[in-house]
This record gives sequence, C-alpha cells and structure tokens, in this order.
Amino acid sequence: MTLLLTNEDVLRVLEPRACIDALEVAFGDLASGEAVNRPRSHTYTPLGDGHWYLFKSMDGSVPRLGVHAIRLSSDHTHEHAIDGRRRRDKIPLAPGARFVGLVLLFDIRTLEPLAILQDGELQRMRVGCTSALAAKHLARPDARRVALIGSGWQAETQLAALASIRDLDDVRVYSRRSDAAEAFARRVSERISRPVRVAFSAREAVDGADIVACATNSNDPVIDGAWLAPGQHVSSVQSHELDMATIERADVIVVRSADPATFHHPPGNAPIEAAEVKHLAPALERKVVELGQVVRGRAGRRAPEDITLFTGGGLGASSGLGIQFAAVADTIYRAARGMRLGREIPTEWLTETAKP
Repeated sequence: MTLLLTNEDVLRVLEPRACIDALEVAFGDLASGEAVNRPRSHTYTPLGDGHWYLFKSMDGSVPRLGVHAIRLSSDHTHEHAIDGRRRRDKIPLAPGARFVGLVLLFDIRTLEPLAILQDGELQRMRVGCTSALAAKHLARPDARRVALIGSGWQAETQLAALASIRDLDDVRVYSRRSDAAEAFARRVSERISRPVRVAFSAREAVDGADIVACATNSNDPVIDGAWLAPGQHVSSVQSHELDMATIERADVIVVRSADPATFHHPPGNAPIEAAEVKHLAPALERKVVELGQVVRGRAGRRAPEDITLFTGGGLGASSGLGIQFAAVADTIYRAARGMRLGREIPTEWLTETAKP
C-alpha cells in the first residue's frame, strides 16, 4: 500500500534533529559519489505585471536508504516592490486558496511508490535543517548568539533547527514589519524554550551575533557585508538576500551543490531569480565548496576568525536538491508507518502492466 501523508501528519513526526541527521547522511553520500542528484529545474510562464506560473521539480537517490524522491510544485509567483524593496511572493491560487506541492518517494529496488507527501512543512523543515547542518560544521564551537533576519514562512524552522544543535544564549530577530517580528518572537520563544527578542534594525541584530541567519523572500540584500565581524557564520536561504560585500568577505562560501539550477522561460522575458544570477570572479569562485565536502571534513572553517558563509540557494536561484527530499521524506515515511499515520491507497493504482 502507498501512504498519503498530509502536512499535519508530517508535523506529528518530523523532529529537527532527525531531519539534520538524515541530511548529513545524504550530503556526505553525495560528496562520496554514492548518492545521485538532478539539479532543480524551473519552468516559468509569464502571466503579465510581474506574475508568473512556475513549475519546479528536482529529484535524487540515496541508495544507503534505498529510496529515490522527486519534489514537484505548481506555483504562482508575483514579483513586486514594497517601500522600494523588491520581493517575490507565492500566491495560493489553487481552489480554497491553497498551494500545490508534492513529494513522491520510491523504493529503488521494488520500484513501487512508497508515499506521496504534501511538501509544505517538509520543505521548510528541510531548508532550516540544512542551514543548521551547515552551522554545525561551520560556526565556531562556542557560537551561541543568533541574529535572524526575517520572520516569514522560512524563518521559524531556522531557529528551531539551530536550537536542536546549539545551546543558544541570545536570539534576536529583525523584520521589516515590527508587528510581525513581535508575534514571531512570542511564538518561537515558546517553541524553542529560549527568549527571542526583537531588534529594531538589521544592523542591531547582526552586531555581536555569532550566527547570522537570513530567511526572507527579498530580491534585494537585507544585510551589509561591512557589518560583519571576524568569526561570524552567515547563512541565507536564497542569494538575493546577500550583497557582494558579504560574499567577498567570506573566507569560505558553501553551497548545497555546484551544479546550477536550470531555468526555462521565453527569450528576453525572465524572472529576477533567473535574470540576476551572481557570477563570481575567479578569486571568489575558488572559495566555493559544496556542503557535502564540509560534512566529510574536506573543507570548512580554518581559523576562529574566519567568516564562513552558507548560501543555501547557491549563488543564483534557490538550488534545493532531490537528495534532501529523499532523505527527509524517508525519515517521515518510516516514522509515520510506525505511528500508523496517513491514508493508504492500493499501490496497484499507481503501477501498470503496460510498458511505460
């Protein structure tokens, strides 16, 4: 039987530490040539006035776990500006004001679809836990003070995941909207059992922090690299949050994968994430390493005063990996089976006797 799992099911079983452990396996295996990944693909259809239909997919195998996964999403995005700052929002236009995103998990030996999962909660936990995995290996061992820039959908799991691997002494959040930051601080303080206080500016949040985590949907930089101090670790969920000064000051730049995401759109009509990919000079390019190499101990922080940078979206658009979804979906699937969660449908509905 194939298991259908909702976001509510995912929330009942997915813990940050289990997610981080699964991702560590996947990235390590990718670095050693055991896991297999297809870069993320974006297909953009312009709808006018900054609106786009976007179909994304990525897939990958983790043979150690015996699974392959593909993540699919059918999105409507809107590129616009608020108070002069560019941003990109996803609009829930499916019936009932809903989004559409799925992860399909397959057994690589029997070929059968093991599970079909809604991807919303899985996705943001994957992002937060990948950032935490990078911080585990790149931040100084004594790093305890965190600055978070952003209070939206991706921000909460950044702190939840960090709190699962570090004893945090001081957590500050800055958001362009102070009311959103206040509500976020109250909610997340309870979740991570540590006080979260609101900073009145991004600069105030960054000053004195050991770890600076950016988690916004801004298409313009949200921090200034001149603010950074020796020894800090910086992370971002997508590279448009970063200015070139941050990239230039980093002693090591860590990405999920060196393989770039691909974009498909009409000639001469591209969204910002495709049109404004950062191209580094050779001296900067030499500082770029993959997270799997860091996990394997082949690269990373060399001295306490190094500034380390993990840009989860690479240096272009977001470049989520299929192996991440395979590892996290497998963790969820096994836990859900153990707790008898989800709905079962006959696997034969999804298999066939005709040769595909």
